[in-house]
Amino acid sequence: MFLAEAAQDAAEQLKLFGMSNKFWIVILVLVLFVVAILTSSYNEDKTKGL
Repeated sequence: MFLAEAAQDAAEQLKLFGMSNKFWIVILVLVLFVVAILTSSYNEDKTKGL
């Protein structure tokens, strides 16, 4: 339990630009989602249909 408490304390101290870790996780997921959408149409569809 001591290791988990130490890891939690370290995570709470690590704050970038004064924002919480949950905020940065949400922003990271949103950025990955937008990048996936923007790059999904990059490769042209080579199928000729059914």
